[in-house]
Amino acid sequence: MPKFYLHYFNQRLSNTLIGTILLILTYLFFSVMELTAKELVLRFNPFLIVFARYLSQLILLLIIFNKQFKTHLKSNYKPLQILRGALLMITTCFMFTGLAYLQFAENISIYMIGPVITTILAILILKEKISFTQILVVIIGLIGALIIASPNKGEFNYAVIFPFLAALCFAFFTISTKFLNTSDSNQTTLLFTAITGTILSLPFIIYFWKWPNLSDSILMFCLGFLATAGHFLFIEALKLINASFAAPFVYLTVLLAAFWGYLLYDETPSQNTFIGAFLIITSGFIITRLKKKNFK
Repeated sequence: MPKFYLHYFNQRLSNTLIGTILLILTYLFFSVMELTAKELVLRFNPFLIVFARYLSQLILLLIIFNKQFKTHLKSNYKPLQILRGALLMITTCFMFTGLAYLQFAENISIYMIGPVITTILAILILKEKISFTQILVVIIGLIGALIIASPNKGEFNYAVIFPFLAALCFAFFTISTKFLNTSDSNQTTLLFTAITGTILSLPFIIYFWKWPNLSDSILMFCLGFLATAGHFLFIEALKLINASFAAPFVYLTVLLAAFWGYLLYDETPSQNTFIGAFLIITSGFIITRLKKKNFK
């Protein structure tokens, strides 16, 4: 994969703004990946889809890296790279399983607890400084996400544990990504992610294999492409901004889910969607203004 250059933009934009743009693109790719997975999970076991997601990403990276494949396997923190890849694979398993048992909006809304966990971990592990106002803004964004999702009330569904565990794993994944940015290249991190996920999910095909048709095969390959693009942008974004600053942007997943629902399924946004969107956008704007001077 060619090196990611931002020299032109660095002359005109602050690191905060560049990081913000990268995060928006990151969650755009991720939202399309989740929609693709939601479509596939209607016909295949979630664990088979997890395997397809990582295998397709690995194949794509092998094509891109070609002869530089072995070079990109060099890492100063191989155990941490493997752990990071395992965390993301487990996150994917929990999210795809949640999609099979929960409504899309409900699954995403529970996953929104992730930024709160990430912010706490950034303070405890990365020793990042964060003000009470920033914590309050993160919570406001979370409330906005919950308002949009409007989970149905009724008998408790134990499947909600899946997106919650996904959020917990992804929070640790974010922290490990920030640490590895100081030592390893994007190519190395992406490659270890694909290899680790493929190997750990390989046993799934023994129990859940089902031959896909041509259209499903294309969708499965798209999972790898979307994941590769999204995580590459995510890694680049964390080079420019702190993990605690990046945390609230995950709320874009809910906004994008509402957008795709309207565009693809003719779902008209409710009043709750507009209220929640206002809270999310407001929280994102405030936290950007608070951290702007620190990241120029």
